[in-house]
Amino acid sequence: KVVVFSDQLKKLQDSGELNKQDLYKLRQNDLHTLKIFGLVFLGVVILQLVLSFLQIYFMNYASQHAMYDLRCKLFATLERMPLSFFDKNPVGRLVTRVTNDVRTLDEMLSNGLLTLLQEFLILFSILIMMLVLNWKLALVTFTVIPFIIALMIYFNRKARILYREVRKALARINSRLSEDISGVKIIQLFNQFKHKTKAFAAVNNEYYHASMKQLHLFAFFRPLINSGRRIAMAVLLWYGGGRILDNTISFGLFIAFINYIDRFFEPINQLSEKFNILQAAMSGSERIFNLMDKPVQNYREEKTCNCIFKGKIEFENVWLSYNQNNDYQLQDISFTVEPGEKIALVGHTGSGKTSIINLIGAMYPYQKGQIKIDGKKLEDYSLTDLRRNIGVVQQDVFLFSGTIKDNIVLNNKNMTTEQMKQVAHYVNVDKFIESLPQKYEEPVMERGSTLSVGQRQLIAFARVLAYDPAIFVLDEATSNIDTETELLIQDALEKVMENRTSIIVAHRLSTIQHVDRILVVHKGRIVEEGNHQELLAKEGLYYDLYRLQYT
Repeated sequence: KVVVFSDQLKKLQDSGELNKQDLYKLRQNDLHTLKIFGLVFLGVVILQLVLSFLQIYFMNYASQHAMYDLRCKLFATLERMPLSFFDKNPVGRLVTRVTNDVRTLDEMLSNGLLTLLQEFLILFSILIMMLVLNWKLALVTFTVIPFIIALMIYFNRKARILYREVRKALARINSRLSEDISGVKIIQLFNQFKHKTKAFAAVNNEYYHASMKQLHLFAFFRPLINSGRRIAMAVLLWYGGGRILDNTISFGLFIAFINYIDRFFEPINQLSEKFNILQAAMSGSERIFNLMDKPVQNYREEKTCNCIFKGKIEFENVWLSYNQNNDYQLQDISFTVEPGEKIALVGHTGSGKTSIINLIGAMYPYQKGQIKIDGKKLEDYSLTDLRRNIGVVQQDVFLFSGTIKDNIVLNNKNMTTEQMKQVAHYVNVDKFIESLPQKYEEPVMERGSTLSVGQRQLIAFARVLAYDPAIFVLDEATSNIDTETELLIQDALEKVMENRTSIIVAHRLSTIQHVDRILVVHKGRIVEEGNHQELLAKEGLYYDLYRLQYT
């Protein structure tokens, strides 16, 4: 329409028949057309803005949703891992998997993946256009592509190795940091600041050097890509210039090829920048899926019967090795605990007492023999049923961050507040809790660090009683406490053990003199068995332990 009006305008001007009013009308028509084009262009800009927003939003939404699911699956996998796995893998390393490694995948999905697809599509389109315009000139220009492909293959292999080193070094930093923060009290008490600072600096130095190697590789890669661009341009000038001189190709085609070479290397440069994100994601995903592929505990859910145990425990010639070799921590262990019976395990540190109670809760697999509860093999119970019927109080009582109520109830929705208070009163912990500003809603810091050892143990007794298990296990929980608290714990212990099969592991022989039977463990074997008076009369290992404590 603009062309038509322009032709009319020129004819009228040439004929001298155009007056100012006619010129104004024609220009008004042209202005109207320009307004339409302007509105169309504005609409295209707005549409591009909306589409860009939707693209970014939905890519990030999909990425965040995928990462949410992945973190949940990772956490669920870790929670179901056997204890032997955690014996070999530091906490900091596992935290790195769930946080840093997942974040690298998030960066690739939200920022890198779509860009990679777009750039590959642009590259393919440019190659097709160059072949369509002049296939001979295109093939000459493509002589540089094998060099670029070889460079990218080499870079990809080298970058993956370096990224593995970086991620491993980062995991070591997190492990060191987690360990030292957990043990900061010991560091301060024994003036280990300088030593620990040097140790952390050494680990940090490993991460620094691994990162610098990675940086050097990327700093070297980008200039090489630009060199490939210059080589391609030089080849085009040499060959294309000759073809212009002999009139084989036009100058316009030659300029078009120069422009296409510039456009061709733009996505390659973009890809080289995104390779950093891609390699990090590949390294992170490799470590994540290696973790997820590890075998988890078989909870045997198909065997769940929601049964309540009577409490009979039988060990028949049980052998245990933590390392799955012939270095046995327990050897030929055999004993029987009748329902409601109270027994104690005593012996030197490292004799195997804790290993025995670990087997009762199926925390570790044993290699030989057989363990039965109520006449049924341990393997014939689901782990849910088994652990629902066994309550454990450990020496190092673990409390979760939250409130005191949370740590007693442990998500038992059937327990009322009144029942919880009755349990606390029964084990002598209610007076302490009632003295707190917020009572049962008093916040508990990580691991219960603001509470004393005795207070944590009393809360643990309340937790076990609220759990109401058929079998009660006490693992050396009466050491390192004051006399007054020990009396409270002893009274609570007697109440918790009432009408329950109970197994006590204790260094203080005064706490176990009234149990039904005592098993003396030495170097992974049961060497003596009997009550307190019977064992003293034998004048064996138990007699020696007793003399060491009371003479």
